[in-house]
Amino acid sequence: MAFITACNLTHALRNEKEVIEWIYGLSFGWFLLLAIIIGLVGYTFSRFYLTFNNEDYDGSNDKPFFRRAAYLINGIGYCLLLFTCITILLGAQDKGDSEFKIMVLNSIYGKIAAYIIAIGLAASAINEWWISFSVMMDKMTLDDDLSPFQYKYLMLLGRVGRFSRGIVFGIFAYVFARSAYYDMDNLPKGADAAFAFISAEYGAVFMGLVAFGVMCYGLFLILSGKHRNIPIE
Repeated sequence: MAFITACNLTHALRNEKEVIEWIYGLSFGWFLLLAIIIGLVGYTFSRFYLTFNNEDYDGSNDKPFFRRAAYLINGIGYCLLLFTCITILLGAQDKGDSEFKIMVLNSIYGKIAAYIIAIGLAASAINEWWISFSVMMDKMTLDDDLSPFQYKYLMLLGRVGRFSRGIVFGIFAYVFARSAYYDMDNLPKGADAAFAFISAEYGAVFMGLVAFGVMCYGLFLILSGKHRNIPIE
């Protein structure tokens, strides 16, 4: 999605829901979507577990509040994505914005919720930037069965990726807060809003760098999946 925005492509996948619908439309797409749902359930559980568990990746028992908030808002976000996946798999119809939903969004409670989400996303951005420069990156990935060369460049992928991910979270937080302050009708429905803002404000070159960084993070997650250190004690 970031790459599509950077290249200014049209008639392409614009948000997470369209990506999921595209996957579901493939041959054996139902199986791929079911596998994604199972993975999202596990990942969402890990986010909530890390929110309330004292121990963190670095082995410390003194987890700062902003990191707990980042894990929590991350888990909530993936819950919403999980719900979208399930509704598409079950064939539920999207009836669009109901009158009740519109009323809630334009009420004081909708604005408060939007500000809370914006603060959570900002905390997530700070957490991503902090992790990208800290030793926690090394603690999150075990070097078993990895050569020093492999481990070095895997960590480089992760640091570049997490820093770029922090940029997206930070911009998304700003877009959410701005929408809550000025016009709730323009509340962003997906990360594409953050990508569009970056492209419009900073140009295709900067957007391309962010897209490259996000791709690095995806590649890091795939390559490090076997070697992730998950604090469960």
